[in-house]
Amino acid sequence: MVSMVAVVVVMPVPFKSKIRQLQNEQKSPSSNLKCPEVPPTLQSVKVAEVYYKPQVMSFGPYHHGKPNLQAGEAFKLNLAATYFRCVDDDIDRSVDDIYSTISGDSDELMKCYNPKSTEKYTKEELSVMLLWDGCALLGYILCVCLGGNYHHEEYGIRYQDLSRIHQDALLFENQLPYRILQELMKKILPSEWVNADWRVILLEFFGMTDKSTFQELLEKESFLRQSSNLLTGIRSLIILKRSDDERSINPTHSKTATCLGSVGDVKDQVMASFRNVKELMATGIHIKRSPTRCLRDISFTSNGICACLRLPPITIDSSTETLFLNLIAYEMSSNVPHDFISYLRFLDSLIDHADDVKELQSAGVLQNYLGTHEQVAEFFNTVSSNLESNFHAYKDVRVKIRKHLKSHYNSKLKMWITQCLHTHFGSPWTIIAWVVAALALFFTAVQTYFAVVRP
Repeated sequence: MVSMVAVVVVMPVPFKSKIRQLQNEQKSPSSNLKCPEVPPTLQSVKVAEVYYKPQVMSFGPYHHGKPNLQAGEAFKLNLAATYFRCVDDDIDRSVDDIYSTISGDSDELMKCYNPKSTEKYTKEELSVMLLWDGCALLGYILCVCLGGNYHHEEYGIRYQDLSRIHQDALLFENQLPYRILQELMKKILPSEWVNADWRVILLEFFGMTDKSTFQELLEKESFLRQSSNLLTGIRSLIILKRSDDERSINPTHSKTATCLGSVGDVKDQVMASFRNVKELMATGIHIKRSPTRCLRDISFTSNGICACLRLPPITIDSSTETLFLNLIAYEMSSNVPHDFISYLRFLDSLIDHADDVKELQSAGVLQNYLGTHEQVAEFFNTVSSNLESNFHAYKDVRVKIRKHLKSHYNSKLKMWITQCLHTHFGSPWTIIAWVVAALALFFTAVQTYFAVVRP
């Protein structure tokens, strides 16, 4: 009988060390920080200086004390003083009260930031910094942005700096924990009013004042619970959908995903390239505006010949690229679904040329304050390039579009009808011309009848 000898093969030490290093990185709390830094992969020198660094005012420790932001420190002092006066006529008592609140929570607040950025500050120094920054930011939002009885000139803020400060307040590396702003709001308002009034303030600050969006989001507190700072707050606002059914963008519990086969099969079916806006319209697909600005409010309906793709309205201006890149940085550095990146990739698939932008603008989907249609097309083609979206995002819409295109190109009758409708009834003017021609033929026939048949 042959005896079996167990042979133990020892794994090489370098490989073990790599595994331990990977485990330590996975346990690292950096991805769970309330206010993290921009990932190194996104920090090219040119992009970082233009889109990720504050231009006027710093909030938090990442850019505190930089020489180019000294003017902003003077602005913050004046804005904070206004906030203190709103809390109590006795400014000394007001400052002491707020400092006591923030310093008592300093340990937790330090955990919101990368430890390397806070290790050079004592708890007292960090508490003072966050006190001034939080009071200044809230003073800016309440007194300058939302009207009030104050004007930016009273704080020495130039008109051209207003938009830049607004932009600075939404930079990824320039955030304050939401809990600070919430505590500061409680000093002004009764605690039972804070959440309701804070929702109104955020909606006003983010410019979401159109009636449908405002009323819908005003009734929900979920975006506050999901928000750790102002940037994540605006992301939650624009991602939220009117319906509670989120399966169109979040397929975690979707039965459809499991029925389509393997992951590779799903990706091939869902992400298959389809036409840009102009070519979609040529197949009988009309582009219309969704009733809300929520990015999940994208839908597609088809009657076999004609179809309708509804998209949420979006405004593009000089500050849009900065906001988009900072939202991308947040999703790239956090354990959250790539909802915003997926939306940008979806728009990128629709926009190839300036004509696509023109059609979206005509449909009321896109408002262009950036420049030419060519600039907007280039913007969408570059802002999300080389980014991986969730290939399940807008899965139902993509599959329906693909089915409509397949049905269209497999039927010569549908192609002929669609081409006829697109050519002869593609604009109000051609429709009016056809109606006028039809009326002319009708009245001519009536006139002929009375002239020939009746004596």
